Amino acid sequence: MQESLPHILVVEDDITLATLLKENLKLNAFTTRLCKDGEEAWQVFQKERFDLCLLDVNMPKKNGFELAKLIREQDAFTPLVFLTANSSEEDKLKGFGLGADEYITKPFSTQELLARLRAILKRSAVVKPEIIVKEEVYELAGMKIDIPNHLVVYSHGMEKRISATEAELLKLFVKNKNVLLTRNSLLLSVWGRDDFYTARNLDVYINKLRKLLKDEPNVEIINVHGSGFKLIENTAV
Repeated sequence: MQESLPHILVVEDDITLATLLKENLKLNAFTTRLCKDGEEAWQVFQKERFDLCLLDVNMPKKNGFELAKLIREQDAFTPLVFLTANSSEEDKLKGFGLGADEYITKPFSTQELLARLRAILKRSAVVKPEIIVKEEVYELAGMKIDIPNHLVVYSHGMEKRISATEAELLKLFVKNKNVLLTRNSLLLSVWGRDDFYTARNLDVYINKLRKLLKDEPNVEIINVHGSGFKLIENTAV
């Protein structure tokens, strides 16, 4: 059976730009669903399955941030990418805080956009029910961390879905527990580059992981000043 093409939700109220995005994505082996505003996109998202959502921020009815919040309340791991003219640090950090995987400002290079989308899709590797994937489950202080299914099972039995980026970052920490991971190594491993905004994105995701682990008394992620981070597992009884 031929593998299906990645399916992208494109939400953009500029019809000219939306059409150009659709054509470029089609030429590079993606399928797309175009929506002209956040309200239409939210209705479509609830009915269709997407591998990635590409969201403008300034849109009528529901803006990109409002749409992202709704999506994240329903779906923790479908990648979200903001594509917007807003280049302020405050907006970028707000986007990352809502669970975005990327924040790309206009004008942008089509080739750079495609490269970033491919990188995100590669690391997200959303699991389809009909596909058998390699089991990759890690144990951590009584917790089980299921990487392919983006699932954390706490020692007290509760389960929590996490995003693809959280899963990839947590995997690096678990595989290197009690070992210093430099900021540069984390950025290059997860995002493929080391710049100001990915560095701030890393800080957002470190805080997400700390919240994820806060109810597990034997695990914590600590800062190593000026160097990076370390996941500490306390095995003392």
